[in-house]
Amino acid sequence: MLWYHDHTLGINRLNVFAGLFGVFLVRDEFEDSLNLPRGKYEIPLVIYDRVFDLDGQLNYPVSGDPKSPWVPEVFGDAVLVNGKLFPYLEVGPRRYRFRVLNGANGRFFHLTLSRGPTSNGTFHQIGTDQGLLPAPVPLQRLSIAPGERADLIVDFSSHDFSGAGGGNVILKNDNLNVMQFRVAPNGPRDTSVLPQTLRPVPKIPESSAVKTRMLSL
Repeated sequence: MLWYHDHTLGINRLNVFAGLFGVFLVRDEFEDSLNLPRGKYEIPLVIYDRVFDLDGQLNYPVSGDPKSPWVPEVFGDAVLVNGKLFPYLEVGPRRYRFRVLNGANGRFFHLTLSRGPTSNGTFHQIGTDQGLLPAPVPLQRLSIAPGERADLIVDFSSHDFSGAGGGNVILKNDNLNVMQFRVAPNGPRDTSVLPQTLRPVPKIPESSAVKTRMLSL
């Protein structure tokens, strides 16, 4: 997953704060062959914080110094996902692939999932900014920096909610709720897989990484 944002000289921070950024996905035949969740089961989650005034308008602070009004780092008290505050997503009891981007100005997010009746909150990271990892990594907490991306697999079938109403899983940043997943009690059969190996990353031999030159002056 790649992402783009406005670069207007002098007001970059303001235009990105206003929402001039987005993501796009680059694929190849190898990735398609892995049978990862796709289509409506592959969902970008662009997470960022903002400051709103009492009228619900975006409010980018200034320093108070007319000669140097710029504030390089802003930490908002409202966390949004895909442009919404406290959103929810209706999901089935199956695997989903979430393509996560930290679009915040300066905030690091520390993301966890609330634990369901049979789940310990574990999910798997399968990729980073550079593409697929060699193998899935089980996590219970994802730390992600501004501009950083993470490719995650969450299996909601491990949340065994009894009753016709299903249940809810909460995505949290530290102790704050970010969004809610509303898990249905049943759904279509999951034909996707979480492979034990993903894309092989060959190790660079030490002999080719170091080159010695003898110089005479």
